[in-house]
Amino acid sequence: MGSYSLSLEARLLAGCLCLAAVIFTLFISLVDLRPQVTPDFFFGSNDPDLAQSEQIRALFPSDEFLIVSVASDDIGSEKYLSRLTALSADMGKIDGILRIVSVADGPGNIDEARDSPFWRPLLISEGEEATLIIAFVKSPAPENLVAEVEAATRLFDTEGSFQIRLSGMPYIVDQIRRSLVHDIKIFSSSALAIFTLVLLLVFRSPMIALGAAVSGISAVFLTLIMLQLLGQPMGILTANLAIIIFVLVQSQLIYLTSNWRQIQVEQKFEAVRQAVLKTFKASLWCMITTLLGFATLLFVAAEPLRQLGGGGMIGAFSALLCSFLIYPAFLLYATRRPAKNKSRPGTHQSKGASWLRASAAVLLLAVAILSIPGLLRLNTDPSLFSYFDEGGELHEGLTFVDANGGSSPMSLVVRMKNGNSLDNESSYEAMWKLHNALLAHKEVGTVISLPALMAEANNHPLAFILPWREIISLLSSDFNQRIAESFLTEDRNQTLYILRMKEGGRLQDRNSVTTELQAIVDDVGFETSLTGGVYALQGRLSDLVASSLSTGVIALLALFVGIGFIVTRSVALTAAMGATAALIPLTILGGWGWLRVPVDIISAPAANVCFGIAVDALIHLAIAVKQRLSISKTRDAWTAALKEQTPGVLASSGIIAIGFVIFAYSGFPPTTRFGGAIVIGSIFAGGATLCLFPLLGQLFMRFSRSK
Repeated sequence: MGSYSLSLEARLLAGCLCLAAVIFTLFISLVDLRPQVTPDFFFGSNDPDLAQSEQIRALFPSDEFLIVSVASDDIGSEKYLSRLTALSADMGKIDGILRIVSVADGPGNIDEARDSPFWRPLLISEGEEATLIIAFVKSPAPENLVAEVEAATRLFDTEGSFQIRLSGMPYIVDQIRRSLVHDIKIFSSSALAIFTLVLLLVFRSPMIALGAAVSGISAVFLTLIMLQLLGQPMGILTANLAIIIFVLVQSQLIYLTSNWRQIQVEQKFEAVRQAVLKTFKASLWCMITTLLGFATLLFVAAEPLRQLGGGGMIGAFSALLCSFLIYPAFLLYATRRPAKNKSRPGTHQSKGASWLRASAAVLLLAVAILSIPGLLRLNTDPSLFSYFDEGGELHEGLTFVDANGGSSPMSLVVRMKNGNSLDNESSYEAMWKLHNALLAHKEVGTVISLPALMAEANNHPLAFILPWREIISLLSSDFNQRIAESFLTEDRNQTLYILRMKEGGRLQDRNSVTTELQAIVDDVGFETSLTGGVYALQGRLSDLVASSLSTGVIALLALFVGIGFIVTRSVALTAAMGATAALIPLTILGGWGWLRVPVDIISAPAANVCFGIAVDALIHLAIAVKQRLSISKTRDAWTAALKEQTPGVLASSGIIAIGFVIFAYSGFPPTTRFGGAIVIGSIFAGGATLCLFPLLGQLFMRFSRSK
């Protein structure tokens, strides 16, 4: 009988290892871990604001562009122009760059650029300490394009005489992609090593640590395989999904292991079986809660949030599957050391513990209440600079370019209210008036428009004898490869204004600025047909982030309350669970508001993710209390449930915090903010579960009986 049992244990372990090996093989064969990041990565193809940007591109064909700022002590010197010409020529040879516009390639020299209403705002910085190279690139840009541009600029970048900085959406997108790739490589190996070490220290069993590692990795790989088969690439948020899934697995394994250690059965197989049966119900409801938490992200228009929602739902299911299919086989070979309980009934220690728990509950409640005003200070429309470390080379380069003409592009397509065509002198004067009015707005750095282009055309030898209609025809046919087509529609009734908007020191949200610019268009006698560009899309994104925070958290809380009632069948317990759970996102978001933390598309889901993970402790404790209420008095039921579940809650909260504190070492600030919020939320949730939930639960139950 013993040999058969041993043989069964060996077969189970071998089967689990074979399953993990199959998952690993499929992962290696199918999954592409390179994050897919494009300038429009924030939005889905059916987003109305993205549709307007696409319409603008259809009307006015244009390419993405890099901005290269070339600073020097004397931009008017022959040496500067010679080196600028050489740099422009080298960049023009890079595969993926379609054409170069610079002082050397456009106006020809610095004096002509200074005197041109078209070239000056486009190519010369405000203080004339630098000129700009505009490199138009293929869309989408080749993967190695930015690296080759950086290599070319390093050859010319000498300290003190020729300082080069890069900007433009292709560059920003490439830096985001690099940061995500770096985080995937570093965090995956770091998380595995740290979690394995922590579990080894907590449970003092190599088999438990090995089983947790194999289960976690299998769940991560299984999720990524399923996402690949469903055609969902790695995105800016799914790149962090691996850590989230790994933590989900570890959280459930801790409760399973804790229950296994407390079962008073000597036979190994039976002890594991009872632990699985005891833990599975709570873990199933935890999975459903987490899955629904991610599901709330599916209804947000922002594409990255939807991707995270879909990936998280699959990940929650994979985590439960691997936790209960793979891990229990490792427990069969682990040495069981029952948890020690040093407290004895009848001593003053239990009263002291109750007093400490009540004091901690009051403190946590005070923290939550103080967080409420912070909700009104949330910054859901942060600057693009917030994506990069302040003081870093990239941040400084973007800041310099932004201060010298703006860094975030915006497009306005306008037409005359009276329907007049735009190829006559009166329309030209009106367009100039609009150009100057837009340029006068404090958030606008540079305006490029048809009247500025037409003013440049005045330098043409025949300009003095031609009417404006013919000058436009001349531009359309001869000047700079039909450049006028980029500003005027074929019917000559709509024109494009390209604005480079300032990001640094912005006090208004982007949507308010956009509304003000549209009002300026209206005041001058035009109407806005289309609004697009990264600046406008970022404004739209701020609305989506704010909406996901409010509706997502409310929906998630409502779903959790429903699950709480199904699990406990008690209105009092459900109310206590809901009230405790509501404080988790409240504290995270309120703290963000007080600290003015930038809430971007990457860090924003932290509230939802933390909620979905952290309420696991509430579910496990609530089920334990409910099971004892039928045989014990209320106070005794809570005491026994807390005694049983406290080790698991503490270990789970700790493992979540340790797992996400790894994100603090990311070189990508949004990822750091994401991880930091979950660390704080998990610590708060663990304390609230053990201190505030019992206090509220007993209070509500006493009130319920008194009615």
